Amino acid sequence: MLEELRKELAELSGKLERLRKIDSMLKSLGEEERELRERERELRTAFSKESADVERLEKTTLTSILYTILGKKDEKLDAEQREAAAARLKYDAAVRQLDDCRARIDALRAEKETLSGVSRRYNEVFSQIRSELKHDPDCGDRVCELERRLGEAVSQLREVDEAVSAGGACMRQIDMIDEKLGRAQGWGTWDMLGGGLISDLAKHSNLDEAQAGAEYLQTLLSRFRTELADVRISAQTGQVNVEGFLRFADYFFDGLIADWTVLSRIHKSRESVSRVRSQVSDALSRLRFIRAARENEKAALEKELAALVRGV
Repeated sequence: MLEELRKELAELSGKLERLRKIDSMLKSLGEEERELRERERELRTAFSKESADVERLEKTTLTSILYTILGKKDEKLDAEQREAAAARLKYDAAVRQLDDCRARIDALRAEKETLSGVSRRYNEVFSQIRSELKHDPDCGDRVCELERRLGEAVSQLREVDEAVSAGGACMRQIDMIDEKLGRAQGWGTWDMLGGGLISDLAKHSNLDEAQAGAEYLQTLLSRFRTELADVRISAQTGQVNVEGFLRFADYFFDGLIADWTVLSRIHKSRESVSRVRSQVSDALSRLRFIRAARENEKAALEKELAALVRGV
């Protein structure tokens, strides 16, 4: 009977830890949703403005006539079209981020509902264990405390593993994007040396794949950021740097869309990928440090609990 109660208490403790995580994640996602709503409005306005600028130059207006006289209309129109394309890409990425954020909020709220009775049941089992060990109340309290901490440690290990998994998905996506940009850079160099249509098509094909990959990476970074908001990081490890995760697509597209033909622009986008790789790598290193500490804590708790129960 006591063994079954102990196991249930540890399981319930893990569920309470999960509830704490859900609350932490919902808080983080709530802040992210507010930021993304504002960002979506800003980008929608920017896209409308850039589109209007293109339309104005395409029409016969005083501005377009002036640029025609100066011989710069095509140059100005090309620049405005690139800016409009960049604004559209960033706006679409923000919309997808916002939709993904809201979907995760709904899923977490639904999960929280399924755990509504956990706290009450935990208190019931806690009381039952104390009753089973009423001949030694201090021992009963200690057993309950150790089971609670053990359940928390197991749950936190699971949460750290989930965060590591999310970070690993980011790193794989980053590797893919960097590979595509590297190939585009190589084809771009060949194109400059007179590679012709084939090299130009190959360059743009790799850039298209890098762009699609960057859009998906933005979603993965957002999910990783949410996982990190849950992890209890000790003072010794410092805070994981997640600044820029939500704006990665902006930095990436600003570099790439400015001029598809200029190799320096591809290099600039590779630099933004390199920066976020460094941030994700740093976060993963800190998470692995935390995991090792939690494993040691779990082993120590199990050892103390086993010794205590043998003496009951």
